[in-house]
Amino acid sequence: MTIKTVLRLTTALAIGLFVASCQDEMQSTLGGPDKATRPLNPKLVALMDEKGMRKEDPILVRAFKQESTLEIWKRDRTGRFALLKSYQMCAWGGTLGPKIKEGDKQSPEGFYTVTPSRMNPHSQFYLAYDVGYPNAFDRAFGRTGAAVMVHGNCTGSAGCFVMNDEQIQEIYGLAREAFVGGQKSFQVQAFPFRMTAENLAKNRKNPNMAFWKNIKQGYDHFEVTKLEPKVDVCDKKYVFDAQTTDPNSTTFNAAGACPVYQVPSEIKTAVAAKEADDDKAFKVAVADLEDQARAADERSRKMEERAIADAREKAKPQPGTKIAAWLGAKPAETAGEDGVVADYSAAGLPVAVPLPKASPRSFGPTRVAAAQAAPDAGAPITTSTVPAGGSSSPLFGFMSTQPAASAAPAASEDRPLWKRINPFGG
Repeated sequence: MTIKTVLRLTTALAIGLFVASCQDEMQSTLGGPDKATRPLNPKLVALMDEKGMRKEDPILVRAFKQESTLEIWKRDRTGRFALLKSYQMCAWGGTLGPKIKEGDKQSPEGFYTVTPSRMNPHSQFYLAYDVGYPNAFDRAFGRTGAAVMVHGNCTGSAGCFVMNDEQIQEIYGLAREAFVGGQKSFQVQAFPFRMTAENLAKNRKNPNMAFWKNIKQGYDHFEVTKLEPKVDVCDKKYVFDAQTTDPNSTTFNAAGACPVYQVPSEIKTAVAAKEADDDKAFKVAVADLEDQARAADERSRKMEERAIADAREKAKPQPGTKIAAWLGAKPAETAGEDGVVADYSAAGLPVAVPLPKASPRSFGPTRVAAAQAAPDAGAPITTSTVPAGGSSSPLFGFMSTQPAASAAPAASEDRPLWKRINPFGG
């Protein structure tokens, strides 16, 4: 085996490993040794100034699979979070739905925490950070897997959220500055899509709907407060902004029963109002989708019925075709104004039955010269008229029209006048 072949196999194996897993254990100097410490882009700093944000203010990350969007939110001078910038992801893993096990190539969904120790300045994918999968919720369900990253290099890797190098440079720098400013960790909220009533209605038959309704509660808490929701897990479900009321039970067990807790009234009221509005919008969206589905089914049914009717009509014998075939007639042809003969038989139009040719003398009065025994060249010729058609049959041509015989012998000029006048005369 040549050195070139070995290098090709090694490269193919490495690429296969990168695509099969997004674990980022290898160290790399790709991008230079200072890539993780480069100052923030001046345009990004100007954008923060415009929005009333400082580079050391805390951040929060939201990811939406269906929209392939990753958002960076940052706390502004009001003390609440505001959207700083949205990034279009290069890729994310699998389909809509949570990550279940190692090797399923799914990007996770839920609420995760990133600490400074999860940042990788020497990533083989330029720069990266580990989102923290599996969390307490995932472990309560026995889900497996690890090292799910948000990384650069715009290289497809199974299960990760993939950005390009310029994007991850900004995102990594924002996280770094927030940690320097005192933030202990930042929250990653990963959703299948924006949790609107319309999107939920479109995906209402998805088997993950119960899980999505659970994480929508956290989505709603952030939407109405613009504060990072406090996340706990108990009874194998997420709870948000929960405060225990029993001093003897202050902890949340992900797989155990939930302790007695309450949610601050202002948050609870605002979330309840949003959920009520969303529920109404959800019902309207479902009704619209069902109406559209019924209309589509009706259109499909009518098209199918029309196709069947057309097929039956084409299968019927066309008028005149049997008689024409019996008589050995050719397909009907029609001459246009320009004298060109058009053949309509291929179009499935009725075929005219051609009539047998008959003597042209049968279609009009026929004048026949009276027979004369010895015609006088100078004498006038007496004629008689035979009506057209006679006893002949022009349809089948069994008889042909013949010139009528003289009705009576020519009267002799020598006969007495009374014999010429008397019809009964002898």
